Amino acid sequence: MSYLVLHMDKFKKDAIRGIQSHNRRERESHSNPDIDYSRSVGNYDLHESVSANYAQAVQNRIDDLFLVKAVRKDAVHMCGLIVSSDTSFFTRIGKDETRRFFEEAAAYLTDFVGRENVISAMVHTDEKTPHMHFLHVPVTPDGRLSANSIYTRASLKKLQTDLPIYLQSRGFAIQRGVEQKPGAAKKHLDTREFKQQQEALNRLIRESEELAQNSRQILAALGQREGELKKSISEYEQQAEEAEKILQEECSLPKANVFNYQSVLQKASALIAEQNKALAVKHITQTRMENLQREAEALRQKQTRLEREYAAHRKHSHEEKESLESQLEKADAIMAGFLEFLRLPEIRPLHLDFLNRKRADLLQRQSERQEAEARQQSEREQQIRQEPEAVPQRRRPRMR
Repeated sequence: MSYLVLHMDKFKKDAIRGIQSHNRRERESHSNPDIDYSRSVGNYDLHESVSANYAQAVQNRIDDLFLVKAVRKDAVHMCGLIVSSDTSFFTRIGKDETRRFFEEAAAYLTDFVGRENVISAMVHTDEKTPHMHFLHVPVTPDGRLSANSIYTRASLKKLQTDLPIYLQSRGFAIQRGVEQKPGAAKKHLDTREFKQQQEALNRLIRESEELAQNSRQILAALGQREGELKKSISEYEQQAEEAEKILQEECSLPKANVFNYQSVLQKASALIAEQNKALAVKHITQTRMENLQREAEALRQKQTRLEREYAAHRKHSHEEKESLESQLEKADAIMAGFLEFLRLPEIRPLHLDFLNRKRADLLQRQSERQEAEARQQSEREQQIRQEPEAVPQRRRPRMR
């Protein structure tokens, strides 16, 4: 059994243009390597929109509300619901059933938010897993622009439960996604924060893997070199033992006399030369063994240092990951505290008064700008009326 993926995002006015560019593949994205643009022709929008411009469509819907209060610049203008499942689910049901799956999901979500508020229901089939971006203006049943009123904790939980039940009734073998336990350290992130965190974590993972690979290569080279050193030391030890054996051998010379002194002298000279050679070999071998042992010790120290640095880097990566998650939790807590502060009975009137004054200032500036443009237009028209009409000069005949 596959699980339903249902993820909600909130977008401010400045983000709408980028969402449109991503959904409609208006330009190639270098930040999302999962997109195969050769397959983008297979993407389709399940909502027939009057305007192809998301920002204009959102603004038109907001204008239709005739809101008493001016919309804040940082207000949520558009919400997005990402609907998907695992790749095997879509592979199993096939292309036609995949489209019907998204059509049924779009129909349910349209009833949930109101058809007049839907901006787009774009299905992307050019990424690793098919998914739908369902975009709408967050308008409450009483005509307010308020994403927080629509997507409460209870309403999101209910939506995540009811949508898979609805899809099951339409013949799709899909279950509700796993619900996060209360009090869990991991929080639900919006798409942009999730991708930023994933990129940071992936970067740490890549760095750790690269460092691990480099460490393995270096350690392998060190191991190979250490084996060569051990083999060389063993050979030198054998040569030294042979030289020591020669030096320890008791070589007696015959007693010299008038008749054999010449042969005894030659034998003594040969014995001395052999012993000198053995002494030289022993000295050279001992020196080389000492050098190799020092090199082997340096390699072991380097290996220990690399292992320590690798362990420290893994620890730092883990701490940085925890720091990223902690920062996101703090940001969520600050935003929640700010929203609670604005809801206080003694603060809300002051906040509303501030918004009304801002709106009045905005209307005043717009009125002044319109009056100035009207004056400029009137001056230009008056100047045109005062200018004498140019009398065309008759061309004198050319003399031959």
